[in-house]
Amino acid sequence: MAVYLDYIPYPSLRPHQDEMLDAVYDVVSTGDHGVLMIDAPTGSGKTSCISAALAAAPGKIVVAVRTVSQIGVYLDEINRIWSNTRHRPTVSYLIGKQKACPLASEIWGESIYYACMRLREGSKNYMVSRLERGHNDVYDPSRDEIPDEPPGERTVCPYYLRSKEAFEINGKVYFRSSSAAVDAAERMGRRIVPVDALEKTCRGVCPYEVMSLHAKSSDITILNYHHLFSPDFQDAIIQWLGLEADRMTVIVDEAHNLGDSVREMNTRVLTPRILELAEREINRFEKALGQAKLGEEHHDWRREGLKTARHLIPRIQRFIAAREARSKDGETLLDGELFRQYVYDGIDDIDLALSYLSDVAVAIAEMKLAESDHETLYGDIQPSLATMVLFLREVEEAEHDPSYQRKIVTTSSGERRWTRLEVTKIDPAPVIRRVVDNVNATLMLSGTLSPIDAYELYCLGEPGRARKISLPNPFPQSNRLIIAADRATTQLSARENPENRNLISGYISALIEEVPGNVAVFFTSYPMMASYRDACARFARGAGKRVFTEPRSAEDIPKILEEFFRAGRSAGAVLLGVSGGKLAEGIDYKGEALNGVAVVGLPLSVFDEIQKEVISYYTQKYGKKRGTLIAYTLPAINRGLQAAGRVIRAESERGVILLCDSRFASRGLGGVRMYLPEWVQGEMVMADPERCRLLIREKLREWGDTFACSKNG
Repeated sequence: MAVYLDYIPYPSLRPHQDEMLDAVYDVVSTGDHGVLMIDAPTGSGKTSCISAALAAAPGKIVVAVRTVSQIGVYLDEINRIWSNTRHRPTVSYLIGKQKACPLASEIWGESIYYACMRLREGSKNYMVSRLERGHNDVYDPSRDEIPDEPPGERTVCPYYLRSKEAFEINGKVYFRSSSAAVDAAERMGRRIVPVDALEKTCRGVCPYEVMSLHAKSSDITILNYHHLFSPDFQDAIIQWLGLEADRMTVIVDEAHNLGDSVREMNTRVLTPRILELAEREINRFEKALGQAKLGEEHHDWRREGLKTARHLIPRIQRFIAAREARSKDGETLLDGELFRQYVYDGIDDIDLALSYLSDVAVAIAEMKLAESDHETLYGDIQPSLATMVLFLREVEEAEHDPSYQRKIVTTSSGERRWTRLEVTKIDPAPVIRRVVDNVNATLMLSGTLSPIDAYELYCLGEPGRARKISLPNPFPQSNRLIIAADRATTQLSARENPENRNLISGYISALIEEVPGNVAVFFTSYPMMASYRDACARFARGAGKRVFTEPRSAEDIPKILEEFFRAGRSAGAVLLGVSGGKLAEGIDYKGEALNGVAVVGLPLSVFDEIQKEVISYYTQKYGKKRGTLIAYTLPAINRGLQAAGRVIRAESERGVILLCDSRFASRGLGGVRMYLPEWVQGEMVMADPERCRLLIREKLREWGDTFACSKNG
């Protein structure tokens, strides 16, 4: 398959990379809705798959990523293709308005989506008035003087005005992209534009409009998972970008996150705020209805919809308030029958009532009366009443579909408490299949897609649907030490046992005291982290290291990481976090940033009624063994591997990985060794705390002075 080598921007391939790229080229060029799942550790060159896909793709390549930071990884790869090959594939990306809007910092007291809609409508009205005043067929604001309005008092958006022009045909006004927007989109195609340079490249034109315009013509488009896999967007995104599904190749980055992300997208949430906004919409609609001069026969469905809303909204509000008053923090199952009896008391036909509400929600959208923090793909505000209706319909759907789960979720901060209702589609496979069964080919890439057969069932719902490849670790085995505890465990039965706690403390002290520089210790939960914090602080003091603890707020993460990285350049520090938390995934601890990691405990979810219902669903679908693996064990393995994988991010780096729970090394009851990647199983050394300390010392002597050099890059 040497044809793809023309696109590879590197002088040579890494070990086993040709096997991966051959498979990519074969699946993409064959098409026929094929799926390739690739479990390849960090360093395997997964982003180079885009080179093989470019060589084979019959149409556009769409890359689905989970976070904005991952966009940069692919932009870097495409930039290398531009610099080191004769090919210059054009690339576009879409990011949310919170990050794209130049006016975001001055929007207060309303959602950015509502502000955008308001300013967009004001801008269109302004263009219409200028078009009529000028007696011309076309009005291009970018060639005119844009209104100068102070922040907080804007009635138009200067960026949107520069992105559009108005024109009239047969007395009706239409809008299209301005020449300034077209020029900006063409500039995006002439070079690789990083996300932080997007606004500057647009030169006063709305970045969101430029992004969407450029995406229609580019060879590669990078999207958020939400754009492609949300049930609300799936069909619309293909139409919006002018794509032909069977000529589209999808690359899913960090595919181990896809199933859980799709499950989150398939969660309908009902909060007091949504109900409050829905009530405002009803009031505005009723006012507009009173002003409309329509015959009485036109009012029936509107009146019934208003009557139903007036009945349901306060009853749902009281239901949530009552649960908030008596619920502890956490999640509990929502008793669907109790909810339905209370909310629909006095309503004879639930389906008819929801139909009336749906009609009113559509009318609210059409009349631009919506109040919401969410928008459709086309930039229109999604009515809060529509959100309420969708939630209520799925609550009804759950009555006969076991893949829906209904929950009450309560959280608190200080003296404030919040309660919301949720209904979740547990099984992501049908939503994912709506994409993969219609596009040319799909590539699912991850460094922790193990066990790959289980991920195939979770994401695709069918054994044998995908071609699967698991690659060995390309980094030198001599550069890492993987130790597993032989006895210690965080299982509930032994968690507070003094001997067991001493064993865990012994492993942690070995890592902190023996591994120079920065180390991280990831626990299964915040309470467990708190219970070992004093011991960790004591070990750290003895080693002359500072302790940093994962904060609850994501806003505090950058500052903590900055100080932690700085400490790595001197005596070192200890980072305490939670597997699956903010510090254990998606952050590259490169160079001297991290020399060792301990994963304390197998990070299983709480075995509560919520988890039991999920396990029950998958057990009925796949049997007890595979069902429990997919619903309960698989997420824990992934969280543990992701945390462990933070320590070695480049070929030259060296580090120690400590799996501090005997279940990682066991194949017996509760053990997960057989589900770990083969390279981890093969390299894992079982040890007690004292031998763990000796193994680390021995490895450090082997590495010698080059250890510090390698970590300093």
